[in-house]
Amino acid sequence: MNLEHVMNRLIKKIESSEGDWIQPFNNSMPTNITNNTEYSGINIINLWIEAEDRGYKTNEWATFKQIKAMNGTVNNGEKGTTIFFFKPTKIKEIDEETSEETEKTIPMLKTYLVFNKDQTSLKDTATSNEILEFEELKSNLFVKLKHSNKGAFYSPKDDYINMPHINYFISSDFYYAVLLHELAHSTAHETRLNRDLSGRAYGTEAELISYAKEELIAETTRSFLQVKLGLSRTKMEEQNALYLKSWLKPLKENPKILWSIFSEASKAYNFILENTKAKEEAA
Repeated sequence: MNLEHVMNRLIKKIESSEGDWIQPFNNSMPTNITNNTEYSGINIINLWIEAEDRGYKTNEWATFKQIKAMNGTVNNGEKGTTIFFFKPTKIKEIDEETSEETEKTIPMLKTYLVFNKDQTSLKDTATSNEILEFEELKSNLFVKLKHSNKGAFYSPKDDYINMPHINYFISSDFYYAVLLHELAHSTAHETRLNRDLSGRAYGTEAELISYAKEELIAETTRSFLQVKLGLSRTKMEEQNALYLKSWLKPLKENPKILWSIFSEASKAYNFILENTKAKEEAA
């Protein structure tokens, strides 16, 4: 399965979904069986979809060699799922004018196959996914949080998040979901991950694409965090779901944007977990 096929498959899945633009499988992050390491970027979504479509019961994966090293085997007839990653690769270039040879490092797309535990002879063992407490995360934020009736937003200029008070939401889960979305936006600040926040919902085509990309990064990050925090999934209002899907137009025209969205969402997800945990440990 090549990358373009995966991108188009994801877009079709998003278009057919109701509510949330991505649906986590088994409300857990896909992990490697051998070391419990979470997969990242577009691989998270691809493994979620694969597990759901094939009816797997677990969200644990491993390569053929890793399964063999655990004295396991892959069941006959089973097909693996492709994992994508970029590997720094050195290449040589020759200057046409001077004939001088130079060497530089570029990212090369690589792939390998993984198998779900259900596809193997490995016995199902209880795994403990680390669940973080939302209030712990909230009390160790790296960005200022204010509460007022001005709405929910992140201010890049003044670097703070504004949220309505929790009693303004139909449930605490909706409050948490919105706060995590805005927290994801805050990672774009120039002192953090330095993402482009110049996009606008009503502007030029370039501004609209930039805005849509950032919104989808924030929504994806929010979804990852809800899984990690063990929070209940919220059914987004139909209007909001349609709003999200309206941003799929630039993705259809250039599916590779999805790679960037999921890659940036993984960075934001890891940044939030690493920095809130660091503050908690330092306290």
